[in-house]
Amino acid sequence: MKKIFILFLTLVIEINSNAQVSVEASITYFGHSCFQIITSNGTRIITDPVEFKAYHLPKGITADIVTVSHNHVDHNRVDAISGNPEVLKGTTSNIQEVIPIDKKINEVRIYTVPSYHNPGKHGMNAIFVFEFDGIKMVHLGDLGTTLSEEQIKAIGEVDIMLIPVGGKHTISKEEADRVVDQLKVRRAVLPMHFKTEAFADLPYSVDDYLRGKINVKRISGNRFVFNLEELPLKREYIILDYK
Repeated sequence: MKKIFILFLTLVIEINSNAQVSVEASITYFGHSCFQIITSNGTRIITDPVEFKAYHLPKGITADIVTVSHNHVDHNRVDAISGNPEVLKGTTSNIQEVIPIDKKINEVRIYTVPSYHNPGKHGMNAIFVFEFDGIKMVHLGDLGTTLSEEQIKAIGEVDIMLIPVGGKHTISKEEADRVVDQLKVRRAVLPMHFKTEAFADLPYSVDDYLRGKINVKRISGNRFVFNLEELPLKREYIILDYK
């Protein structure tokens, strides 16, 4: 009887040791180009912090890392974040140059790729690439043109992309589709920087961008929690509310 019990206990330990542990991360949308990314280890990243028109960050929000794709008022409100985050500014103050960044903070590797800010190529914009939890996530900032071969090579294939689709100050919705294909986005595309009630001064809404697309997933609310081992194998368009 004792031998049977020991054998049973051994089997239970082996089953538990082989069981997969759920590894979760999350993305929360605050409008425009501003997201909070939380890795499975709890590292908090805020992209392009916004306090503009009717877009607002929650009071007292904190972060470990803040990235700023370019120094414009609708993308650079670092002062709206509490605590003492490490701030990574992607461009010089006059947005004429992209600041080279390639560093590891906690478990997150972060690097920049230079790009033009708008379709007229007036000024520069930093594409931020994040590598964590075995995935690659890209925040394109105010990307103004489709990508060159050099940029595609520097970024590589992408799991999750945060991409502007509203036009005027950034790529058009048609160019956004082209960029998604250029980078062979494998898992999820999250549109940003589009026309809303909070900021109507853009040509395209997210619905304009989504017209004709399949695999669209609308999340109730502004937070997307995902299991890193269960990300879709086929590209999905994930839509978050900024409210």
